[in-house]
Amino acid sequence: MLLAEHGLQFMAGPEIRRPSSDVRSETIARRLGVLANLSPAETALLHDVGAGPTTVWTPRSLIETQAEYALQLFLISGWAARVCELKDGRCQFLQLILPGDALAPHLQVCDRQQTIQCLTLSRTVDGTAIRLAARDSAKFPGIAAATELAAAHDRALLLDQVTRLGRQTAYERVANLFIELHYRCSQVGLVHADGLAFPLTQEAIGDLLGLSLVHVNRTLQLMRRESMIALKQGRLMLLNLPELQAIADFRPPQIEHLG
Repeated sequence: MLLAEHGLQFMAGPEIRRPSSDVRSETIARRLGVLANLSPAETALLHDVGAGPTTVWTPRSLIETQAEYALQLFLISGWAARVCELKDGRCQFLQLILPGDALAPHLQVCDRQQTIQCLTLSRTVDGTAIRLAARDSAKFPGIAAATELAAAHDRALLLDQVTRLGRQTAYERVANLFIELHYRCSQVGLVHADGLAFPLTQEAIGDLLGLSLVHVNRTLQLMRRESMIALKQGRLMLLNLPELQAIADFRPPQIEHLG
């Protein structure tokens, strides 16, 4: 169905708030810090950006990726997804965006109707200072390398999504998604005792993995019966991580800065 038929609207002027000091301000520094060595000054800059005024997006709102302001945004809390809408209104979720991620880590494709859909209440900050620092590799070599690697990492995950949709079974797709999310959330300190917050509905899982709602439900029930996962009250627990990793065949992207 058309995005508009789901009650979705583009948000031209969402609410802007200044957050209190909390863990959300650290997500960008954590995300980029696992990709390259950052100096104390670079880490401080990323913390300052993360602690800056936030834009608050309600669940199901859309952020138009062609808008100039969207190219500078970083997500510091909540989950979002890159969505492509076909001419007949069918939609495909391309990728999930998690805390610490840039909304536009690389150049956008302009010949498709691509948007960012907020899956939960989400908060973004203006990352213009990060973009400017990344251009000054002499003064900010860590940020320059980390942002380049973040874009490469994002592209690698998109290629994994293509393989997931094209060659894996329903069970393998769900397992692959869960292991990917475990890996990505662990990088920003959002995994505790092999569990993570999991706000995705079964419908959203189906939109991301190309599965019907019935197929998603059956697969999740099977995983529960096999004691692979526990999914309750918005929290996902991976109960048999080694076995799930073997089934998922997920390999963390191996990337290297060549600059």
